[in-house]
Amino acid sequence: MSGVLRGRLERDPEYLLLVVTLVLVWGVFDGTSTLAAASVAGLRFEANPLVRTFLAAPLMALALKIGVALLAGGLALLGERFVRTVPGWRAWFGGLIGVGLGVTVTNLFVAFA
Repeated sequence: MSGVLRGRLERDPEYLLLVVTLVLVWGVFDGTSTLAAASVAGLRFEANPLVRTFLAAPLMALALKIGVALLAGGLALLGERFVRTVPGWRAWFGGLIGVGLGVTVTNLFVAFA
């Protein structure tokens, strides 16, 4: 394998873990917890109008959330070299993951309260 190709395929494990966590939190966790909350509270409490529209077909809403998270994760992987030059990039990822977990907990509170 050429050095150029090998360099493009090698990823920093910490960066990859942050991207995968971001995709899981915002795609899977937020998506499934949104469906749970909507099944209890109804569609009117969803703040995002696009997601609210898709919640009429729950699998489409989940596919939308996972798809957008995968797209964001893919872009983050493509831009890894640039992102890692930005001061505070780890804090930014941590903040996004933290907010996503907060949204998930809020959705679960609505669903199970």
